[in-house]
Amino acid sequence: MKSIIVTKHAGFCPGVRRAISLAHDAVSRAGEHKVYTLGPLINNPVVIDRLSRAGISVVTDPEEASGEILVIRAHGVTPEVLKRAKEHCHVVVDATCPFVARAQEQAAKFASESLPVIVVGDKEHPEVLGIVGNCKEAVVIEEPEQVRALELPNEAGLVAQTTYDQRKLQLVVEELQRKGVRLHLANTICEATRLRQDEVRELASQCDLMLVIGGASSANTRRLVEIAREAGCTTYLVEGPSEIRAEWLEGRRAICIAAGASTPDDVIKEVTGKVEEITGQSPNPSQEEKREEEAEKKIYDEALKPLNEGDIVEGKVVSVDDNGALVDIGYKSEGIVPPGELSKKNLRPQDVVKPGDVIQVVVLGLDKNQEGTIRLSKRRADELLAWDRLEKAKQDGSIIEAEAVQSVKGGLVVDVGVRGFVPASQVERGYVSDLTKYVGTTLRMKVLEVDKARNRVVLSQRVVLEEEREKKKQETWASLEEGQVRHGVVKGITDFGVFVDIGGVDGLLHISELSWGRVNHPSEVVKEGQELDVKVLRVDREKGRISLGLKQILPDPWTTVESKYSEGSTIEGKVTRLAPFGAFVELEPGVEGLVHISEMSDERVAKPEDVVCAGQTVRVKVLRVRPAEKRISLSIKQADQGINTGIPGAEEAAASNDEEA
Repeated sequence: MKSIIVTKHAGFCPGVRRAISLAHDAVSRAGEHKVYTLGPLINNPVVIDRLSRAGISVVTDPEEASGEILVIRAHGVTPEVLKRAKEHCHVVVDATCPFVARAQEQAAKFASESLPVIVVGDKEHPEVLGIVGNCKEAVVIEEPEQVRALELPNEAGLVAQTTYDQRKLQLVVEELQRKGVRLHLANTICEATRLRQDEVRELASQCDLMLVIGGASSANTRRLVEIAREAGCTTYLVEGPSEIRAEWLEGRRAICIAAGASTPDDVIKEVTGKVEEITGQSPNPSQEEKREEEAEKKIYDEALKPLNEGDIVEGKVVSVDDNGALVDIGYKSEGIVPPGELSKKNLRPQDVVKPGDVIQVVVLGLDKNQEGTIRLSKRRADELLAWDRLEKAKQDGSIIEAEAVQSVKGGLVVDVGVRGFVPASQVERGYVSDLTKYVGTTLRMKVLEVDKARNRVVLSQRVVLEEEREKKKQETWASLEEGQVRHGVVKGITDFGVFVDIGGVDGLLHISELSWGRVNHPSEVVKEGQELDVKVLRVDREKGRISLGLKQILPDPWTTVESKYSEGSTIEGKVTRLAPFGAFVELEPGVEGLVHISEMSDERVAKPEDVVCAGQTVRVKVLRVRPAEKRISLSIKQADQGINTGIPGAEEAAASNDEEA
């Protein structure tokens, strides 16, 4: 007993159905104009004949349809051809399959990123020619075996003809990767095509005869024949019932009937009826009616969504001039964005968008005239999307970055897609006297209030800064240890020291820890806002106090005094302070020596101030150096004499006096 199986995935795919619908719609709106298709609308002679009888003729060049209505075939065309069509024809209806259009866009995207493009498919097929035309130049690979003989770039973007076999594509990819080509893959295989190919591949192993219905010039139909034959099944390609021969069916136990995506349903029924008539059998009943149509409809839902006023859609800028921007939103015709609807700022259209930009637009209206103009607005889409972002940011507490565009009474105006306001108290953690310095800068803020009805948005940078400081403060306290060297910023200067921010936490750098030398005021050493490294001397977590040192990370001058100030040498120094027993003289910052009162003059000195005063530069002789005790004994009188006193034990006596002091 013979079995007849008709594939579930057979007949018009939604892309073909859309193209035919657009062509018939063009005829209904043509009026006095004629309707043409640029090349066969689809690769099926039966359909082309029916379109011809409906008054739709085929031309090979846009100029042949000059002043008339031209329908772009489902396989698409190059940008140059589309441009010429719009220049010469009254109306251009783009019936390019959404999957083909996506392949063209992906090729153009790769080219715009300066990536070499590889197209896998039939190099003579109109679809492949259209894809290549969108990237100017590409390497076309038809079979996996070709890869080995080609010179290829190290990196490339790969786009496949929508009807190419998924399994063969994988072989091409593997060959390319073996040659060391780093690939950026774009998924452009049509899902409807894949479903048909997978089903034919499965059934070909179960049947001993496969009849594939479709046009001989159809790439997807020819591919179904190849797949069935590769599986070892006897296969014939027929365009209609008249081509079926009875001897093909003799002795066959299982017969499968498949069809390409451009084959009309009634032709499939006619072929099936012919097979029934010859074999005396009926096809196995379908367990799920319209399963194919419903499954494929889902595939195209996104690409063929109906357009309504108020919809926000994504589009690609085709051209820009002083009259606005022409935007392709995947509809029957492009939409126009007038200059005033491009931006809320008074800018030239060319300064807002450029050809190739992908933008969000709102559908303002669909004119019911012959040309079907679609009016769009980028400005309103930006505003609507901005309100959505602000609402979401308020809910999840995320940070928004925006430029401050104006200083007004009480705060700043920021551009967050709509007008936003930052109160003066919310600009910084502290008081800000001059807000104008923030104009033109980018603020990082959180949303405090959103009221779309009142067109009110209130934001705060202070909240962000305080949260970040608190987080940083906790991290600093957790990792802070005595002996560490930390990078900080001088936040305040007082008479007794400096407050340094070392990561959300302020530590005190006492005046005595600023330098090895004498410091009269901290401002002599540092200034507010200065960045510097400091050493952590003490940490009191209970009281929240941190003591810092600056001189500790600087070289201790006492480590080199022996080599710099040898005993018996004469040098100059500055008197820093006086005591009853003598005068302290600074030889360099951090190094002081004592001139005992007995070493000030050959004459008896009652008080040191009778000989020297603070700030005076004096010449001294080095009597003794003791680095470990940080002491140097000096003499003014011996330096003045220029010779040793000659008195035995004089230097030792001076040193003894120094120790007593």
